[in-house]
Amino acid sequence: MANRVIRIFLFAAFTLCVAGLCRAQTQPPPARSTPSGRDTTGNGSIAGRVVMPSGHPVGERIRITLSTLSDPGLGLYTDANGYFNFDGLAQGNYYVEIAGDPKRYEPVTEQVRLMRGMRVNLVIPLREKGTPSKPNTGNVVSSAETDQHVPDQARKEFEKATGLANEGKLLEAIERYKQAIEIYPPYLMARNDLGVQYLKLKQLDDAIEQFEAAIDIGPKAFNPRLNIGIAMVEKKRFTDAIDQINEALSIDSSSPAAHLYLGIASVETDDLDSASRELGKALALGGTEFAVAHYYKAHLFLKKGERDPAVSELKLYLEKLPRGEYADKARAMLDKLKDA
Repeated sequence: MANRVIRIFLFAAFTLCVAGLCRAQTQPPPARSTPSGRDTTGNGSIAGRVVMPSGHPVGERIRITLSTLSDPGLGLYTDANGYFNFDGLAQGNYYVEIAGDPKRYEPVTEQVRLMRGMRVNLVIPLREKGTPSKPNTGNVVSSAETDQHVPDQARKEFEKATGLANEGKLLEAIERYKQAIEIYPPYLMARNDLGVQYLKLKQLDDAIEQFEAAIDIGPKAFNPRLNIGIAMVEKKRFTDAIDQINEALSIDSSSPAAHLYLGIASVETDDLDSASRELGKALALGGTEFAVAHYYKAHLFLKKGERDPAVSELKLYLEKLPRGEYADKARAMLDKLKDA
């Protein structure tokens, strides 16, 4: 099973870091909106901020639409700093669509599954035209915590580091992140993303050190919490990983990646009821992009000695991701189970 954990980590960590997949504990402006014609008797809310592709503030009003499959919603605008807030929302599935300058940016849509009374905070980056969309596949994500006190020179080093990391030049990126931190030691984004590069290189102790430093700077920052949990899964410190990921979920309970890794760690500690619940949440929140949870649910059922449900989960995985990371292994498992 340890090898399986390593493989899912590699699948996650080697996906390029996308600032907009992060959730930050930012405070929205007092203005509140609810979509047209929607039941406003609920007490859930979706709030957050639109940022530039680099994760920095937009500095202008951005058109935003909240909708469901049955309600096209109402087009509104963020404030001049990119903040938005939809409250009075009932439980359900929502789509948040961001539309920046059409000459420069592609439309961006985030799907949110809102449970009763849940407050979801999002940070959504604009996506420049010509930039391929990177799905939320449970990857290690970069923190989108914005800090207005970051010196310009530190910010420039950070942006150079991010460009190098996206080109796969990890060692060069590490040096740039270190330069940014040397200029401004409490740079949460730089420490988180430096940790991500160490995580990719499997320098786990160095990664954990940076994530811990980021958590010290921003205890309510979601991404360092999730990332340190992933690093601890990789180190087979499953109990510690569960503690950290639970902390992450207390900040953002809507993250399918957090539920996925909590499910994996729970399988490893034989807490199979929790594992089933968390892997189910990863699927409910993340959909097909998190179909790998079916693969882990199959292992869960095999641990319980339940062959038929395991077969069903493997078939679901292959149906959704026939060329997925574990497709060959899933087919091999099915062949063995047929012969059993």
